[in-house]
Amino acid sequence: MSPRTKNIATLSAIVAPFVLFFLAGRFLIDPWELPRENKGQLLIPHIAMANLKAVNDDGDAYTGDDMAGLWTILYVAGSECDTRCKNGLYYQMRQVRQTLGADVDRVRRVILHTATAGDDLNDFLNNNVKGMVSIHAEPQTVNDALAPVYETTAGEPIGDIFLVSPDGQIFMRYPTHENMDATLEEAENIRVDLKRTLKGSLIG
Repeated sequence: MSPRTKNIATLSAIVAPFVLFFLAGRFLIDPWELPRENKGQLLIPHIAMANLKAVNDDGDAYTGDDMAGLWTILYVAGSECDTRCKNGLYYQMRQVRQTLGADVDRVRRVILHTATAGDDLNDFLNNNVKGMVSIHAEPQTVNDALAPVYETTAGEPIGDIFLVSPDGQIFMRYPTHENMDATLEEAENIRVDLKRTLKGSLIG
């Protein structure tokens, strides 16, 4: 065997395991089957905010363009605000955003109304969680757009919290809870996911 042939054989022996590992990872392993670090329910594929057909208080369409530049914590509300609702709006949204330190200005809080807000909800918004952006959408449209989220688990969008990227993609879901321990645990889940997302993102 010539020196040139021997060198090629040696190089091939060194490179081959890496090539085989890459091919196995590329074609034999489903990346969505691997363990993930996210705490909330990751939505694959993501759902476009535009699919909700939301409007702002003036009746103008609220789309991904309106969300540009900031990450969003989105709460889907009904007409009333029970304990789950209040815990979600206050601990899982307001307080979580406050814990983000230097990143606090990269995140907005949005409430999506699927019905006319009752007095209790309006009072809570005005007195406890000021600063939220209010938008509106038809409940059936919201249910249809977010239906893929609940294919494997019973539930509905009202009372749930979602994370939305600056390009208007809904990518994570979290439930709200009556129990305070569960609420605080969920708030920590949102905080961890948000911090990781903000740290790894060059947008928003």
